[in-house]
Amino acid sequence: MFTRKFLRGWWSRALRRRVLFTALDKSDRDYLYLTMKYFDEIRNSVAGTIIVKILAKLKDALESPFVRRMETYGIEKARSISRKAVEWGHDTAEGWAREKGFARYLTILDINGS
Repeated sequence: MFTRKFLRGWWSRALRRRVLFTALDKSDRDYLYLTMKYFDEIRNSVAGTIIVKILAKLKDALESPFVRRMETYGIEKARSISRKAVEWGHDTAEGWAREKGFARYLTILDINGS
């Protein structure tokens, strides 16, 4: 399931980006640390689900503010513009809602205040 090397990679990346102590509480950090220290590979499904929850917290903390903004604002704005364009008869605009580049563009416009 998870190897020691994989978990150490997450640990060191979170430590480098200074989110390890803010994103995880002491029990989560301890669990992750002890798992890395004493097991080469996690095969237990219960332990695996706990590790998945811990890694999800780290993943959210490691995301850049721009990516978070794009996921909350840019994608929703792209969907609404796509719906409006389809209502106006532009049939190919349906794909705009799924394009990350369009969502990124709309997010940049919002950040720059245009």
